[in-house]
Amino acid sequence: MRKVLLPAFLLIVLLLLLISPARYFLSVQSALLLFVSAVLPSMLPYFFFTKLLTGTGCVSALTATVGRPLGKLYRLSPIVSYPFMMSLLSGYPVGARVLADLYAKGLIEGEDARRAASFTSTSGSMFVLGSVGAVILKDAAASVVILASHYIGAFLNGLFYRGKDRRRSFPVLTFPECESLLSDAMYESVLSLAAVGGFIAIAGLLGDMFFDILSRIGIGELLSGKVGGAILYSAFEVTRGCVEISALGLGRVMTAALACFAVSFGGLSVLLQSIAFLGKTGLKGGSFLIMKTTQAAISFALCVGLGYIFLR
Repeated sequence: MRKVLLPAFLLIVLLLLLISPARYFLSVQSALLLFVSAVLPSMLPYFFFTKLLTGTGCVSALTATVGRPLGKLYRLSPIVSYPFMMSLLSGYPVGARVLADLYAKGLIEGEDARRAASFTSTSGSMFVLGSVGAVILKDAAASVVILASHYIGAFLNGLFYRGKDRRRSFPVLTFPECESLLSDAMYESVLSLAAVGGFIAIAGLLGDMFFDILSRIGIGELLSGKVGGAILYSAFEVTRGCVEISALGLGRVMTAALACFAVSFGGLSVLLQSIAFLGKTGLKGGSFLIMKTTQAAISFALCVGLGYIFLR
């Protein structure tokens, strides 16, 4: 089935590109402009400095004490606390990138990285509090509830995928030559960000194609202004999804809960970015999709509960 569906899907995409090249040129252009203006300036420092920190070999020492409770909870090496903290601090897709770096450096095994992916994929606080709360929803209190639900949801989600105890010690890497470390960190950061930008553009393109098809067959109008339509937008890109959710006119609790679901799922763009890094560890796209779906469901339920306490 996969051998038939994938080629058919790709042929449909290519056909649409041939039919409306100008339309989808603008689609890709707008996605790349968004990447250059908003994502690249914020992500480059995090990619570069986390790469440097991982390269110094001191990550094991940094997480030896802090990571013990987390490692014990998830039955993994304490070093998983590092991508978890970086994900909370930096947002998508830094957690996935750090996990891939640890795996490449031999500081974590593939199975550990795959299980840790269930709780180290989060949005950053600045995006939730600033972009979603202040700009889109214009509700500071709701953004705090969304952020708390999102983070707790990720924390709880990891418990469903922890499996058997895999705690073990890994060697601490020696410090490489400074010149080599700097050049390698910058080179790999730029390449990683180029991949992120490409996936953002492709996700935006596919989203526009999908909704163009729905409009041509008359379904688009039925979804416009509806919860189902807003969720579909969220499935492709979280920011657009939150905009559509805010326009539904729902109550504060349900608006916050749906926005939390969108932020926690991340959309196609985040899924593609993350699996580009995590694929090196052997994690399959379908498995990661399931992880993100359960994370989004848990965060949604938490946000409904917290919303009825703090937002009514």
